[in-house]
Amino acid sequence: MIVFSNLNYWAVLVGGLFYMAFGALYYSPILFGPAWLKLNQVKESQLKRPVNYAGSVLVAFLSSLLMSILAHAAGTGSLGEGLALGLLIAFVVALVYLKNALFGLMSRKVYAIAIGDHLISFAVLGMLHAVWK
Repeated sequence: MIVFSNLNYWAVLVGGLFYMAFGALYYSPILFGPAWLKLNQVKESQLKRPVNYAGSVLVAFLSSLLMSILAHAAGTGSLGEGLALGLLIAFVVALVYLKNALFGLMSRKVYAIAIGDHLISFAVLGMLHAVWK
């Protein structure tokens, strides 16, 4: 049973901030932003909607909180165990995206860009929450 008062909310905060900062870098003009915009035919005006950013902040902190809960439930306590947990979660996400890619809802390139983001993000979150309890 998870006791929510045992979670490290500083780690949840740092994890959420990391998730947002990494996403901003990953989808920036210096990495995959231009390719992602072109492949998805996203217009600049679509990026300026405040609700998108509010939703992104919510997703970042919920992802960090859920990874903290899973790390506690799994009893992780080392970087290796946290990495394994994070990669397991990223694998599940990859499977969900793969189904969409198989039915033509996204291209292979978009799939690869999205999965790279989640692979790194969840690996780091897993390690963070495994060791910072």
